[in-house]
Formats: sequence, structure tokens, C-alpha cells
Amino acid sequence: MRKKLAGKKQIRDDREREFIVSYYLMEDSGDEVYGIAIEKCQIGMDDIEVEEIPKISESMQFVRRIAEKLIKYQVTPVSLAESVDTIMTMEEQNDKTVL
Repeated sequence: MRKKLAGKKQIRDDREREFIVSYYLMEDSGDEVYGIAIEKCQIGMDDIEVEEIPKISESMQFVRRIAEKLIKYQVTPVSLAESVDTIMTMEEQNDKTVL
């Protein structure tokens, strides 16, 4: 799996701690399938939280649209799976639902 940075956000949690959240597009060139990974690290600390969904779709454009929404809404690793599921459901309903 190859990872390509799709974007970064600096966010604060409810305790005012600052984090850098990095969003990656993942590509499995053998299967021609794409996925998403999110890494969250606290500024000034070595702890990194990572979550991946390696196989979402065979369409890079579709996965890129999902990544853009994850970045826009500042999704963190803990809610990646639920967020991707919600976005994919909305896409299937032809975006009739608004986030």
C-alpha cells in the first residue's frame, strides 16, 4: 500500500490540546483499489493515533471526494469508519442528505 498525503488540519480538542491530523489516500496497485488513512499526533508529543480503511473503492475520484469531506469536517481516526460509512451512504442516495 502506498500512501499519498491528501491534506492536514491543525485542530484543538475540548481540553484545548492542539493536534495535527494528516489525511492520506492509499493505493494498492496490485488490486487497483483505494483507501484512506488518518494520523493524529499531539503537538509536542510523540504519540500517534492511526486508523486506516485500505479498501474502499476502485475509483480514486470517489475516494478523493471522501477524503475531502473528512478534511472539511476535521474527522479524527476514532471516527473514521463511521464517517466513511455515512459519506458512502450519502453518495449512494445521490447526495440528497446534507451533512
